[in-house]
Amino acid sequence: MAVCLCFCAAIGAAQSTSQVIQGEEIENFLAQAKITRQQSISVGVTLPRKLSLELDGKVQFGAFKTIDEGPVPTKQLDGGVELQFQDSWRTEVAAYELDKLIGLGMVPATIERTVDGKRGSLQFWVTAQMDEGQRVKKKLSAPNPIMWNQQVAILITDSWQIRLIDHSRTFRPFEQLKDPKAPTTFSRSLLAKLEELNEAMLKEHLGKYLTPYQIQGLLKRRDAILARSKELIAEKGAGAVLYQ
Repeated sequence: MAVCLCFCAAIGAAQSTSQVIQGEEIENFLAQAKITRQQSISVGVTLPRKLSLELDGKVQFGAFKTIDEGPVPTKQLDGGVELQFQDSWRTEVAAYELDKLIGLGMVPATIERTVDGKRGSLQFWVTAQMDEGQRVKKKLSAPNPIMWNQQVAILITDSWQIRLIDHSRTFRPFEQLKDPKAPTTFSRSLLAKLEELNEAMLKEHLGKYLTPYQIQGLLKRRDAILARSKELIAEKGAGAVLYQ
């Protein structure tokens, strides 16, 4: 999560939840449910499919993604070249596993599954009021604009709960934050979880889906977030920087 870690540090780990989107029960449902229908999704450049799922009389939906490109050198709009560009279903699963490690509760349950002979990520379908693009188009103000980040794909529920989706291009091996000055407030509980992350833990839970370079980049960005929080606390005091 190249930008997600920065985003998460700002908005914190606790949100009231109306729709359960994570947990072992949902993971088992995604793994075992019969696929009764497949249909194209009108948005997204990676051509995901919406699956209708049924198990023991219960019907739910899931987003299935099979793209698996890179890491490869890719030319950027500014003329530069990104050497480790990746667009893969693997990082969709990694994003969910990382979310569980840090207790964020914003990435819908996502598992690895094979459908019609194609391996990919299957993510629990979130009921949302709008996405970030629609919010901007409607000129609706976020409940706390300072903590809002428009650089990640998010869904917004009718009660302004945030759901983070579309992580197929995340976990780039960058060592720096995209905007080192962007985080200005931090959740105490989330910072504590970030402190606990280490290479062995990430390899155990994410090693199947991320390269060693991606894991190292993740840890470097984590270190940058922690350093930024300490810098601001020293400058402004904990009361102005930390919450919850």
